[in-house]
Amino acid sequence: MLVESIFWLSLFLIGYIYGGYYFILKVIAIGKKANPKEKRRETLPETPPPLSVIIAAYNEEDRIAQRINDLVALDYPEEKLQMIVASDGSSDRTAAMALSSRDTRVRVLDFRQNRGRAAVHNDAVEASSGDILVFTDAETRFDPQFLRNVIPHFLDESVGCVVGNLVYRTENNAVAEAESFYWKFEKKLRKLESDLGILATATGACMAVRKNLWKKLGTTDDVDFVTPLDIIVQGNRVFFSTEAFAYDVPPQSMKSEFHTRIRQTSRNLVGTLRRWTWPYWIKYPVISWVLISHKILRWLTPYFLLAVLLTNAFLFNKHPIYAVFFGCQVFFYLLAAFGYISIKRNIKIPLLSSIFSFFIANIGMAIGVLNALIGRIPAIYKKAE
Repeated sequence: MLVESIFWLSLFLIGYIYGGYYFILKVIAIGKKANPKEKRRETLPETPPPLSVIIAAYNEEDRIAQRINDLVALDYPEEKLQMIVASDGSSDRTAAMALSSRDTRVRVLDFRQNRGRAAVHNDAVEASSGDILVFTDAETRFDPQFLRNVIPHFLDESVGCVVGNLVYRTENNAVAEAESFYWKFEKKLRKLESDLGILATATGACMAVRKNLWKKLGTTDDVDFVTPLDIIVQGNRVFFSTEAFAYDVPPQSMKSEFHTRIRQTSRNLVGTLRRWTWPYWIKYPVISWVLISHKILRWLTPYFLLAVLLTNAFLFNKHPIYAVFFGCQVFFYLLAAFGYISIKRNIKIPLLSSIFSFFIANIGMAIGVLNALIGRIPAIYKKAE
């Protein structure tokens, strides 16, 4: 009886994570008629607020000059835009390349020690002069109208953070395309949550925050997971702007994807639980439900998958339905194996690549959860390939 209960509960939770939660949000949005279509907003306030764009960079000498040029080209009043490049103990010429920019709006913080993005973000915020902080990465590119589609949302005083619409450029890479498929589903969830006023996460490569709501990050915190929670507990909300486009490239190899999942899961699981303490679980029950449904249960998915497989093996002969389920699982993992082969041989079979990417991501998340439990959380990390 216990084995059967574990099997069905784990199977239900997997279905809830990757379908049920989305369906519930969709039904609530229809019922409340929650902003079904975002209006394009390009009109800046009569007096645009001063902005500070912050780039935490580690060994980005090949990309930092182009990134600065990308920011210079943004359609925003020149006198209102500050650009801060914070080199996190880079061992290359990142700081020198940033200093070579002749634009007086660029400020370079050349930290000698590699301390991690959280520490660098804290120091960069201290050095910033803008009322709005825009966080981004060296490899990200903004659409020229990015700020014009972000800043008007701050006219609503209840909005404390605006998240841009990050689009992945896959460059005909099977691993990257599989990640892009996953990311599209993620953005659908965020859009629904934003429409309902319950969005609780952001994208570190393209997010804007009111400076007066900023709270210092812990050593292993990530701005995209921790800062939105700080915004919410101060009585403000997080908004997802589908028109504020930014562009990036996802992990290009299986190894990079694997290590990214480990790092992100361990850091963000611990960061979420540290920031969202027990009083908040009770005070903000809807946001707590969102955190559990959207993130925490997803990080635990590999354990649900393992539980389904192991209990199904014990139940194999109990009823034909269990034999069917077991056969489906074996078939699924065989497809993952074929996906691995296709990626290694650089053969584009989208379905197989997506299944294998799901498989490798879940292994990474499983290790990430274990690392979080034993306190093995990296403060610093190398950039993705």
